[in-house]
Amino acid sequence: MERKCSFIMALQKNLAGSLASIRAEQKKSLSEFAEELSISRSSLQDILKGKGNPTLSTVELMAEQLEMDPLLLLSCPESEMRAAVYLSYLLDWFQQLSSEKQQEFAAAASTILAILTGCKK
Repeated sequence: MERKCSFIMALQKNLAGSLASIRAEQKKSLSEFAEELSISRSSLQDILKGKGNPTLSTVELMAEQLEMDPLLLLSCPESEMRAAVYLSYLLDWFQQLSSEKQQEFAAAASTILAILTGCKK
């Protein structure tokens, strides 16, 4: 039973961290973010404090509203979620570039990675 409780607590912590990261990145108030997630403000507050115990259907609804996989909300620690959010924004930005600009960016990123890893191109 103790293992089950710690597993549930880890899921609650991951969900709280994931939502906190996304909310911070979007710079939304509690009310705005709760509305976006289609849940009440008090439910969001409980979840963010790690006290909420949303049903799976609520987690699915929140993930759907955020256009992401529900497992990602439950399985990523806050630091990984922050990185995932940044990567998502970067990919959205990249897709909006022209093909020529995408190639330029890819070449620049390749050069930077080579410098950082000490590999020659």
